Amino acid sequence: MVIISAAICDKNGILFIGRQFQGITTNELREQVRNFPKLISPTQQHTFIDHENQRYIYTPIDNIYIVLITSKNSNIIEDLEVLRILKNVLSDICQQISEESIKKNSFEILLAIDDIISAGLRESTTTSQVQTALEMESSEEKIHLMLTKARENEAKEQAKKHQMEMERKRQEELAQKRNQKQSKAIDNAFKLPQNEEKVNPAPKPEVINENLSTQSQSQVTQKSNVKQAPKKGMQLTKKKESTSFE
Repeated sequence: MVIISAAICDKNGILFIGRQFQGITTNELREQVRNFPKLISPTQQHTFIDHENQRYIYTPIDNIYIVLITSKNSNIIEDLEVLRILKNVLSDICQQISEESIKKNSFEILLAIDDIISAGLRESTTTSQVQTALEMESSEEKIHLMLTKARENEAKEQAKKHQMEMERKRQEELAQKRNQKQSKAIDNAFKLPQNEEKVNPAPKPEVINENLSTQSQSQVTQKSNVKQAPKKGMQLTKKKESTSFE
């Protein structure tokens, strides 16, 4: 048995989920699924259609089709069993099968298809085994998501701490610069700059007072007269020598 692809679509041939196994592209799968509803006859009694070199095996669920596209020489009994398991698993996953629920649970549905079909061949598995495998995979996925979330939260916390530390250092640097500027301003207030020369005060202009000058001159004259005045009192005189000759 060779299963070419498995698909879930609506009655208009719109593809919701598809899995290719044997030599078929996504565009080819979409084209085959789009043409599939046109091949169904209203009076058709069975649920398979042979078309060209392929066979469509399907089961309807309300407005939804689960479709297997196989080769014509595939074992139709095995294919119908695969289709039955897919239907049971889909009902278990989606509870109420609809376009919205299928798209919402697309990841789990694809996992179930891979558990049932491998490389186009049916796996030796039952519905309960597939359900158990899905539960385990779901639990592992939840654990993985929890670990991923924890790592993300830890990374965010580390980034937040780093940002706070950088902000604290920046504030400290700003405060240090302000203190240095204040200290420099205080030092400059109490000392002259090194390159600035001291400026001696300009001499006061001399004021000449004529009255004061006259008075000073009078005092000097009086002092001179005092020095030149004859001394009073007894004085010893030398006898004047006579220069005449008799």
